Amino acid sequence: MASPTVRVEPSGIVFEAEPGEAVMHAAVRQGYRWPTLCHGEGSCTICHFEVIGEAAGLAPPSSAESDSLRNCGASQWCAGELRLACQARVLGDVVVRKKGVRPLDTPGGARR
Repeated sequence: MASPTVRVEPSGIVFEAEPGEAVMHAAVRQGYRWPTLCHGEGSCTICHFEVIGEAAGLAPPSSAESDSLRNCGASQWCAGELRLACQARVLGDVVVRKKGVRPLDTPGGARR
């Protein structure tokens, strides 16, 4: 059985994720930089992304993720469902919108 895929727009980057793996962790494991300051702790909310289309490929958000998103105010400019890449668990194929995701070996892609 093939692993679920995550497609990131507008870059068109596609990577595989293990079922139950966080979106950001799958991206980093496969050599991509995902914008973050807290590196997966769920506190900065910079890793948030917009789900394009159905969110069926993601596990439902935890109460902690929902609280963080509600408090960050990002939903004011976003029409779709917002999720945190460090918290959203992949269950199946999903398409997301997030600027700044890029391979680690490109200019500006190095980890900080």
